Amino acid sequence: MQPVKKNILIVSVANSWGGGEEFLLRLFENVKDYNFVFVSPPGESYSIFQQNSIKVILIRSLKKIFRNGDSWAFISKIKIACNVLVSTLFLIRAIFHYKVDFILANGNLAALQSIPAALLTKKKILVIQHLIYNESSIEAKILRILNNLVFRFVCVSNSVEENVRSILISCSHNKIITIRHGIEPPVFDMITNNDHNSIRVGVVGSIIRLKSIDTIIVAVNRIMPDNKNVFLRIYGNVRTSEPDSLVYETELKKMINESGNSDKICFCGFEESKHKLYSDIDIVINYSKIAEAFSFTVLEAMAFGKIVIASDIGGPKEIITNGYDGFLIAPSDAEALYQKLGYCIRNFHSDETIRVKNNARKTVEERFSMKNFSQQYKRLFDSV
Repeated sequence: MQPVKKNILIVSVANSWGGGEEFLLRLFENVKDYNFVFVSPPGESYSIFQQNSIKVILIRSLKKIFRNGDSWAFISKIKIACNVLVSTLFLIRAIFHYKVDFILANGNLAALQSIPAALLTKKKILVIQHLIYNESSIEAKILRILNNLVFRFVCVSNSVEENVRSILISCSHNKIITIRHGIEPPVFDMITNNDHNSIRVGVVGSIIRLKSIDTIIVAVNRIMPDNKNVFLRIYGNVRTSEPDSLVYETELKKMINESGNSDKICFCGFEESKHKLYSDIDIVINYSKIAEAFSFTVLEAMAFGKIVIASDIGGPKEIITNGYDGFLIAPSDAEALYQKLGYCIRNFHSDETIRVKNNARKTVEERFSMKNFSQQYKRLFDSV
């Protein structure tokens, strides 16, 4: 007799596509033997879930409310309360209709909006922790509120777990666990991976200031006069939910036009195909100003055998061993970035660079396998 599959309600409040939504897609595709039901607000993430044959329910009231500074305005608090009330009714209906066993909230805001429905239906909540918070931030306060109401906090990296434990000092040890992301290494020919004369530097991610894209552009502009075969590809979209993202994109395009290198620097937009994306890049730079919880970009680039330069903090520091399978440099150090990028370009075809690229692929296969990711989540889900 076949065992009865558990029904898991996954709650997301993101309307745009990012690392958290990428995680959900990988979870759906690789963790089998469960019935996943997604609830999501309208937007890019909802559309992509639908395109991937995921059972997704549209709830318009599930949305992030952005704030100025470290607090919400009074009108925003009213909107939040109304949204939670409406969302609770829809979530309760979904819980009973799909006979949900427990809830998986994709982040703290998703958990916050799920709590009333969970309490009323007596369902346990697991909360995925994708971010690193300042201990005095409002996000840390939300985390403390959730501490007494959720079953497990699931962190995507050791850096996130350390951050959560520093905020929730009194939290029981087994309530916080870490399951790092996994990836299925692509099939490709390492020998012909860089079979061309140009050297294409790439940035992959949302167009936001924390990514230090302006610093990368400056470094590439300094290198280009002596390296006519160097190009820069910027892959990613403006975050429509963050007004400054559009402002930042405008500033970057002005920088590029004034540099005189607009024919060598391309804003390529969002590219869904990972094979197409990484076949267009040789050196990937992930130079965040602050610690990232994890970095799909770093992991994907290494899986494709690319040279990766990243900030020596947070998730990338857990993935890369400096000089062995990639390169780490201090964040917000423009000169260090220029020097390291110049070094990689000068030695692009050297035996050392080939070893680094081969080791990058090896690291992904040995430490970040999708098999390990799937097995850990199966054990977690079966324990609820």
